[in-house]
Amino acid sequence: MLGHPLVAAALTVLMGVLLLFGSSLKRNILGEPLMFSDVAVIGAFVRHPRFYIGAIPPVARVLVVTGLTLLGLSFVVLLLRDMFWFRTAPGLTVRIQGGCLFVTGWLCLHILGRAGLARRILPDADLDMGEERYGLLATIVLGWLRWKDDRRQKLPNWSPVSLGQSAQAPLIVVIQCESFADPREFGLEEASVCMLPHLLRAERDGDVGKLQVSGFGAYTMRAEYGVLFGHEESELGFRRFDPYLTARKQPEDALAARLAQVCEERVFLHPHDLRFYGRDDLMPIGGFNRLIGVEEFADTARCGFHIADDAVGDRILRLIDEAVSRPSGTFIFTVTIENHGPWSGGIADYLHHLQHGDELLGRVTQALGQTGRNALLVFYGDHRPSLPGAVMPSATRHTPVVVKGYGTLSTLAQLNGMSLTPATLHHRIISLIAQSSAP
Repeated sequence: MLGHPLVAAALTVLMGVLLLFGSSLKRNILGEPLMFSDVAVIGAFVRHPRFYIGAIPPVARVLVVTGLTLLGLSFVVLLLRDMFWFRTAPGLTVRIQGGCLFVTGWLCLHILGRAGLARRILPDADLDMGEERYGLLATIVLGWLRWKDDRRQKLPNWSPVSLGQSAQAPLIVVIQCESFADPREFGLEEASVCMLPHLLRAERDGDVGKLQVSGFGAYTMRAEYGVLFGHEESELGFRRFDPYLTARKQPEDALAARLAQVCEERVFLHPHDLRFYGRDDLMPIGGFNRLIGVEEFADTARCGFHIADDAVGDRILRLIDEAVSRPSGTFIFTVTIENHGPWSGGIADYLHHLQHGDELLGRVTQALGQTGRNALLVFYGDHRPSLPGAVMPSATRHTPVVVKGYGTLSTLAQLNGMSLTPATLHHRIISLIAQSSAP
């Protein structure tokens, strides 16, 4: 590309340093190395840099920005040099050779993947094992090849739910609460005094279980995909790291699609840019017939950087009121955003927003109890927060999940401390609705 060996060597070293530094930084914050699917985040980072940059320590931000700036300027200078002094610029033959080498390498990688060699080299979706054996860059490439292979594999198909003739159409509210976790499990003195009365009340009633999520501090879409599509990460293979990249292959498996015969109104509510993870495109083909994004909260006061859980609660309560006024069923899936961070005040800031999530749980619990309808509330945290120096990545990653039934569902929904995966929760919701809808 550059036609200059010394400059190319320097830039290659710089790119390698940035790659290793970024991976180490990500591992410290999220407990995972850089991976092939992180490329999909670049567009989101460009549109919403503050959404990500707040999680990076200030010194690291300076180093990364400086490195990327030097890299970019080097390429620009070399391109300008060739543009104005093309006849005297050395290295045209080298560039042709490099282009041939690139094409040859790309074809070899394609053959490697198609022949199943990548599957033998990296048999499991274990990036830590891959990095230990083959190094970071090789693991990223092997993971990409495995992902290309796995995305061709068909997953089990789920059947839709039908409503019995004598059954009352249900009202279903599912809330994925950003970074919602039980502070008693953090082992911190300041966290132990944070009271979540509505979560504790649900715990006393036997409505709380443990949701075994794989992500830490990020990757909302993993828990979201599991609950919406019902496929275990073990089934997904290397698709598990960003399942929304391939979710369009089987949209009929989505919870909204399966409930289409039970719930006439199927609402997806997220007070953020719905282009994130392609939700603006994925949710309609996954069965939702109404989308509510950040643009409908334009006149809403924010809490920190994001739309407040209180404003989200107001919208959910209005949707519940609309649902009560009609006999048909309603399904509302909500993804909150208030407690995403950055938390400039550290753990105290996080706990302040956490209590707002608990208040949202209490408001919706009370509202559904007053409807007199067969209803189901599911409320869970997508992952634990990453708070360097306070809450760090570990093997223990579960979050609370509340499943509460009303009407004919009141005696069916209790969890009593049960442990579930997001995919298991999907099938539990379907099972409960099927039982309540049986004639």
